[in-house]
Amino acid sequence: MTSARLNRIQESETLAIAKLAAEIAREGKDVIALSLGEPDFTTPRHICKSAMQSLRRGDTHYTPSAGIPELVEAILKKFHDDNRLEVTSDQILVTAGAKQAVFMAIQAVLDEGDEAILLDPSWVTYNACIEFAGARTVWAPTDRDFMPPDLGEYITDKTKLIIINSPSNPTGAVFNRKHLEEIADLAIENDIMVLSDEIYEKIIYGKT
Repeated sequence: MTSARLNRIQESETLAIAKLAAEIAREGKDVIALSLGEPDFTTPRHICKSAMQSLRRGDTHYTPSAGIPELVEAILKKFHDDNRLEVTSDQILVTAGAKQAVFMAIQAVLDEGDEAILLDPSWVTYNACIEFAGARTVWAPTDRDFMPPDLGEYITDKTKLIIINSPSNPTGAVFNRKHLEEIADLAIENDIMVLSDEIYEKIIYGKT
């Protein structure tokens, strides 16, 4: 008696591998787990201290749905200082983690029967969110350097969304300006939304 939408939900491959790794480790075997993208250190003290101070102040009630004003202001400043983007507060929505932001964005854009272009390989959650929306993933294989192909070849009259992630999970690839401009031009030309997941923008090395 469950909905078709509920039946589209599958177990996270990432969590399944993490569970298997934990089971093997409990058997006393030496395991290097490469599943969850989680720090191997505890939360820094200054963050814990700030959280405890917030609790003592009584900051435990409902907050504005778009995010507390101080956080929204900090995000605006980040976009201005780091990305040279002029963004207004009504364009900011604070979510409970990046996965919720990705999920909400995909559900807001895609309808049943729509298509979304996804680079292969990509983080497993993107495809799961596309399928949950009742849409279809169109896989676009990357080249030997994990750079995107000409995405124009994968666009149809059903294409509503292109998802990019740079630096990429799982490949680590960082798209150059030329690739990003080509994707932007395609999106504008074909009236397609782009979801740019930039969670790893600070994890770059050397002159990348």
